Parts: sequence; C-alpha cells; structure tokens
Amino acid sequence: MMEELIHKTLLERGYDEKAARMVLPDLLGLSEPLKSLLKAWLENEKQHSDYTVAGFSVSEMQKERGMNYPAALLTIDWLIKDPENAKRSLTKGIR
Repeated sequence: MMEELIHKTLLERGYDEKAARMVLPDLLGLSEPLKSLLKAWLENEKQHSDYTVAGFSVSEMQKERGMNYPAALLTIDWLIKDPENAKRSLTKGIR
C-alpha cells in the first residue's frame, strides 16, 4: 500500500516513471525519524518539515543545494546511515 502511494505521488509531483522507480526503494527504507516527514509530505505537498543531522538539514538541502523534498530526505537519511561518507561528500566542495 505504502509503495503504491509513494510511487503514485512521485509521478503526480513531477517524477518520471524511471526516476520514481529508482528512488522508491530508498524512500521505503527511510530511517525511522524521517518516515513521518515523508508521510506528511505524501498527504500534503506543502508539508515540508525540517530535520537536522550532523549540522545538515532538510531545509538547507532544498534551499542551498536545490534538492526537492524527497531528495533532501534521502540525503539526510544517508547522513544518518553513513555519516562519515555522507559528510565527506557533502562538504567536499566547501572550503
């Protein structure tokens, strides 16, 4: 059920079929603190709750890095699951 909802919502909000299928498993596997944020966004496109990990936030990913909400959630999820590699990659271009 959740898989269908996420897929349908992604398509309705601008993802093409290939992109929606590609991010679907990652969105289904979000860390626990982010699942409720995704659920709220699925119910209301304007719902963009913020969450911060290791000095990086969902809102920063959107504003400063041009990510859409699902991409920002996935980036924060990466920081939760693999903080060393994620931080290194995110700060690589920052001097």
